[in-house]
Amino acid sequence: LTAAVNSSLQIAKDRYYASNFGRWNGTSKIPLRSYGLWALRDCTIIGSSFILPDIMCEVLQDKMDLDRTTALRISQFTCPIAAQVVAGPIQLLGLDFFNRTLCNLNYGDAAIERLKFQHCGFTSIVGARILKIVPAFSFCGIGNTYLRDLWRERLIRREEEVSSMDQNLVGVIGAMSNNNGMIS
Repeated sequence: LTAAVNSSLQIAKDRYYASNFGRWNGTSKIPLRSYGLWALRDCTIIGSSFILPDIMCEVLQDKMDLDRTTALRISQFTCPIAAQVVAGPIQLLGLDFFNRTLCNLNYGDAAIERLKFQHCGFTSIVGARILKIVPAFSFCGIGNTYLRDLWRERLIRREEEVSSMDQNLVGVIGAMSNNNGMIS
């Protein structure tokens, strides 16, 4: 649910930015392929932030002989950053389809123009996306896992304490019933 809401809001923001800050292409309609590319970008980010770190963690444990905590922290930090190399150009391509229709070019020439545009904007878009992603997904991902594990440990410890108190109470009640209500 959270991913659906976040992706929808991100796509709405992309639509707003494209239509208000992009080059006027003669139409205010955003092409479906732009929406599709932005959704693909969001799937890439979600996968690299929440699914890929667990997979990479196992690989790091096996190949580099790291403990699980260290391997997971490395994975949670690097996966969202590395994904920007893929997500940045996808976002840029979605914006390019809106800003430049290139309908006067054949398919091959349009593809070459789009690749040139990708090449020119790659560093700035990927750099900006990394600066945006590091605090939100890398640092917060590590912090979220730490706090979640701490919370789980405390819940387990509390459950064990309550269980121990229940067993002690049962023992006291049993002793009282054996001694006609008197504690020996």
